[in-house]
Amino acid sequence: MLILVVNCGSSSIKYKLMDMKQESVLLTGLAERIGLVGSRIKQVSHTEKELVLEQDLPDHKAALETILKGMTDPQYGVIEDISMIKAVGHRAVHGGEKFNKSVIIDEEMMQEFEVLSELAPLHNPPNIVGIRTCQALMPHAIQVGVFDTAFHQSIPKHAYIYGIPYDLYEKYKIRKYGFHGTSHKYVSGRAAEILGKSADDFKAIVCHLGNGSSITAVKNGESIDTTMGFTPLPGLPMGTRSGDIDPAIIPFLMEKEDLSIGQVNDLLNKKSGVLGISGLSSDFRDLEDAAVEGNERLSLPEHICL
Repeated sequence: MLILVVNCGSSSIKYKLMDMKQESVLLTGLAERIGLVGSRIKQVSHTEKELVLEQDLPDHKAALETILKGMTDPQYGVIEDISMIKAVGHRAVHGGEKFNKSVIIDEEMMQEFEVLSELAPLHNPPNIVGIRTCQALMPHAIQVGVFDTAFHQSIPKHAYIYGIPYDLYEKYKIRKYGFHGTSHKYVSGRAAEILGKSADDFKAIVCHLGNGSSITAVKNGESIDTTMGFTPLPGLPMGTRSGDIDPAIIPFLMEKEDLSIGQVNDLLNKKSGVLGISGLSSDFRDLEDAAVEGNERLSLPEHICL
């Protein structure tokens, strides 16, 4: 049975095609800088054939369509037709309190998942595009959602409740959810394995660093606290997200800059972090290249974020 695993991030898609009968990886790849200048796809097969496509990837839909074409490429692909893929596993970011485990995707699930997009505006929409695209291109395949928030369901109540009126939690489920759960779960388990310890008797601080970043405290194989919260916005400054700021900054900016709620949300999620501080890019590689020219401002994001 062939399974395609898809991870649609805010500016990238990581993917693997796996043969579950042989428990082997047939192909692995990365589409990066989606929506940015210099986007590309790099794919490597189990026979070490490498395909690199330097082309414009304006959005996740275009990237996924190109990825599937690469899998069936006569020279670089590993399958004759995408009908050979029997299931697709999707990394899904925000499952709220509704989705605390992996689920088979159907239309009812998708409707509930789409509602949660307001809590993860950078990630749930790309996840949804990825799922919808795979449904359209591979209607024969079972689609499964694996939620980043699921691993953090073990965080104790005193750690996930915010210092706001409790009835707002009861009414709107405003609480800390945490993200990057699949990463934190795997890394903590792998670290325990490398150190020769049982995951059930192991403490670790796990760092997930990338365009989106978070830190999680893991005890006995369970998440007990994490830096992200109600949405993936708080915690460390990230590629385009501000990370933690004084909440009073929001009404201050709204008044001084005459911004709407939507505009502030867009500013904090899509125009801040590394991009906002540098004024150039959300990608450290761009900043490193530009810093050679002597722009001191471009060294700030590295010190602030790391």
